[in-house]
Amino acid sequence: MSGLTGTSGTSGQGTGLEPIVQIRGVTKRIGGRTIIDQLTLDVPPGEVFGFLGPNGSGKTTTIRMMVGLMRLSAGDILIRGHSIKTEYEQAIRNVGAIVENPEMYKYLTGYQNLLHFARMTPGVSKERIDEVIELVGMKARIHDKVKTYSLGMRQRLGVAQAVLHKPALLILDEPTNGLDPAGIRELRDYLRRLADAEGTAVFVSSHLLSEMELMCDRFAIIQSGKLLNVRMLHDDEQALLSKVYFEVDRIQDAISLLGQDGVKQEGNFLVLEADRETVAAMNARLVAAQINVYSIRTQAKTLEDQFLEMTGGGQDV
Repeated sequence: MSGLTGTSGTSGQGTGLEPIVQIRGVTKRIGGRTIIDQLTLDVPPGEVFGFLGPNGSGKTTTIRMMVGLMRLSAGDILIRGHSIKTEYEQAIRNVGAIVENPEMYKYLTGYQNLLHFARMTPGVSKERIDEVIELVGMKARIHDKVKTYSLGMRQRLGVAQAVLHKPALLILDEPTNGLDPAGIRELRDYLRRLADAEGTAVFVSSHLLSEMELMCDRFAIIQSGKLLNVRMLHDDEQALLSKVYFEVDRIQDAISLLGQDGVKQEGNFLVLEADRETVAAMNARLVAAQINVYSIRTQAKTLEDQFLEMTGGGQDV
C-alpha cells in the first residue's frame, strides 16, 4: 500500500487541546466476527501516540479505517472535527499516512517521485520538498532512481512524501521495517521534531517495543479488537510502582518477616513491587530485626513489562 496524502496543504498546528483524532465507538465486523469492538480514544496535536497489540488484535484494521480504506460497521472517526464517513475529503486532507509498505515509481528518482506527488497537492512548494528531504536524511541519494534504494531508504522516502503537505495527522504502520539502527534513530528524532515543531499528531503502530518506548508520549494496547488501556509512557504515578530488589544477609529470615507483603526470592535478592514509602518502611523493619541490608535497587517497569501484563503474556505486537 503506498503512502497517502491529503488533497490540500494544511498546517499541522493544533488549536488548544482539541484532539486531532477522535475515534468514537468504532466497530468493525466481517461476516459474523467482530474485528474491532467499540474502540474509543483521542489523539491531541503534538503527540506521538503508540498503538500496540498482539498479532491479529486489529491494529492495521483500525488504521485502514482511519484513512478510509475500510468501512466502519459502527461508530465514527473524526479528524479535525470532520467525519471520515460523511466528510471524507475534508477529513483526509489533514492526513499523511503510510499503510503497510510505501510504493513509489521505481524508474523515477526519489526527487521526481516527491515532485510528482507535490504536483497533485496544492500548496506544496519546491522549498517544502527540499525541507522534507533534509529532515528524513535523503539529501545524498535523492537524485538516484528508487529501484536502487534499500527498503529502509524507500521507507524514508515514503515518510517524506506523506508529510509534504504538512498534515495535522501522520499515520505510520510499522514505519521502522527495513531500517538499520541509525535509520530508526533518525526517524524517531524526525517524528519527535515533527510533533514538537509543527504540532503534528503522530499515530504509529510498531512491533518494536523498545523503539516505541523511546518514541512515544502515550500508548494504547488493544487485544482481540478491544481497548485494554491507554497510558502515558512516562507517567509519574506509574513510575512510583517499581520492581525493588533487596540484598540482605539472612534471606530466609527476611522472607519470613516480609513474605506476607508479596515478597519473593530471586537468587540472593528479595523482590517485590512497591512505591517509595513501602520500600522505606520495609527497610526499617529489616534493620529493626537486625537483618543487614546491603543494597536496595529499583527497576521501573518498561513498556514491554506493561504490555505483557496487560495482554497476559502475548509477545508479538
